[in-house]
Amino acid sequence: MTETDIYFMKKDLTTGSVTGNILHLAWPMMIAFLLEMGFNLVDTIFIGHYSADALAAISMTFPVVFLIIAIGSGIGIGVTSYIARLIGGKKIAQAKVVTKHALLLAFFLWIFLCILGLTLAKPLFQFIGGEGDILSMAVTYTNTIFIGSLFLFFTFLSTSILRGEGDTKTPMIIMGISAILNIIFDPFLIFGIWIFPELGIFGAAIATVAARIIGTFAVLYYLFKGKAMLKLDLKPFKIHLKVYREIFSVGIPASLSHSVISFGMFFMLKIVSLFGPMAIAAYGVVGRLEMMSFIFAIGIAMAVVTIVGQNVGAKNFDRAEKTAWTAAILAFVSMGALGFIYFIIPRFFISIFNQDPKIIKYGSSYLRIVGLFYGFIGIEVIISSAFQGAGKGFPSLILQTLRLFMISVPLGYILSRWFGVTGIWMAISASILVTSIVSAIWFRAGTWRKGKAVCVPEDVTDVVGP
Repeated sequence: MTETDIYFMKKDLTTGSVTGNILHLAWPMMIAFLLEMGFNLVDTIFIGHYSADALAAISMTFPVVFLIIAIGSGIGIGVTSYIARLIGGKKIAQAKVVTKHALLLAFFLWIFLCILGLTLAKPLFQFIGGEGDILSMAVTYTNTIFIGSLFLFFTFLSTSILRGEGDTKTPMIIMGISAILNIIFDPFLIFGIWIFPELGIFGAAIATVAARIIGTFAVLYYLFKGKAMLKLDLKPFKIHLKVYREIFSVGIPASLSHSVISFGMFFMLKIVSLFGPMAIAAYGVVGRLEMMSFIFAIGIAMAVVTIVGQNVGAKNFDRAEKTAWTAAILAFVSMGALGFIYFIIPRFFISIFNQDPKIIKYGSSYLRIVGLFYGFIGIEVIISSAFQGAGKGFPSLILQTLRLFMISVPLGYILSRWFGVTGIWMAISASILVTSIVSAIWFRAGTWRKGKAVCVPEDVTDVVGP
């Protein structure tokens, strides 16, 4: 029995307790994504104490930063799903080929995003109402992040490879290293402590990029020298377009789904901006709190992609479906409980970021209204991930389009005419409820069980015996 055979047996998610497998994979992912969101959260806290204008600027950049994360994490989901389905079908050699394709893809994603972001960031900020110093700071921050996003993509796709093989602890450690470094770098570069110059919002961006660089080298070292099943080497490899088509079949809809969220935020920000810069700042604060709240659902959802992927690869469809519904219940309970806490003491959480009375007022009203629907967000997130794990990327895209552009944005604009900012929060709540119901009905219909088998490069011989 080879080392790969032994490793596979330890990571086999097609047997054992369904709930146990979910929790085993989910808790490191929760911590990893908590640390991932900690990048933006820590930046926001420090910038919030630096100045109100800087807080408004970084709040304005949130959809752009989310777009970068959307593209990287979306393609990463495609990689995780593909590798998990190959491993579930015991096609280990083919999975190793996919890992090299994934890392090459990171470089091309960076080139594409830099060109797009450096060209369009300023017009987008102007569209949502940015001007003067706030606009200048927002552009400075995002330009730095765009240039440094190469390391974000390498980290995302490298950790996606590990998740596909069932390793969620190593990504957690890598994110922990990066997050701690970001926390250390931030105050020195933002406020000009010790020998460092006072760089404000630019310092926050530099700190984030520096932490990403170190995290990238750490995960690449593990993939080349560590105990990964799909260990990398520097041998030349033939590029298979079918590999990219398979990654993109899930990854592009997932990226577009996340991007829809980002663009939806732009339009929601445009509506919110009608009520002034403090409303924008409040929306940015609750956006970061909300991302932190999603940690429970995201951790479980990423576990679902891997577990459903391996079971679909092994053609254990009933077990894959049981995994999805069990995870949906776990996400509903955990997110619902956190939403209730936000509902009870909203002012406490908003005041962590800023003490301005208007920001606290707007942010608290959001948490009191939308917080009660957090459990339903958990259901939609899990079901979307189950589709992705099964190799079906478009349901998530359609659901996000429904939630944002067919409900949240138009209804938010209409209700804001009658109820002010509160009307926007009401529209967001309605969209969450409707989308969760639609997602559950769609998955129950079972269309995800049908479709072509996962493709593999034809000229690669699988090293795993029968």
